[in-house]
Amino acid sequence: MRAVIYTRVSTQGQRETSHDDQARNCEQRAAREGWAVGQRYTDHGISGSKRDRPAYQRMLDDLSRFSRDSVEQETEIRRLERRKVRVVGVSDGYDSTS
Repeated sequence: MRAVIYTRVSTQGQRETSHDDQARNCEQRAAREGWAVGQRYTDHGISGSKRDRPAYQRMLDDLSRFSRDSVEQETEIRRLERRKVRVVGVSDGYDSTS
């Protein structure tokens, strides 16, 4: 299975290593699952409630860390599931297959 990694930090006040920490957690999960990580996407200083995050949009366009807006998140997850894309949230334990 192929995987993409999306990391986002919304404020400058967050730890400088936050993107690295998020990516490392995702890579560790991918390794445990045997997933091949392809593209990595990162947005800096942009709230998760905004849909127009550049890397987020590229990730969705290419689909080939989702939103803090629950309606948008559910809409995107449903759209991806219809395309047979499994959505896994490493930090919160979400897995669209369970």
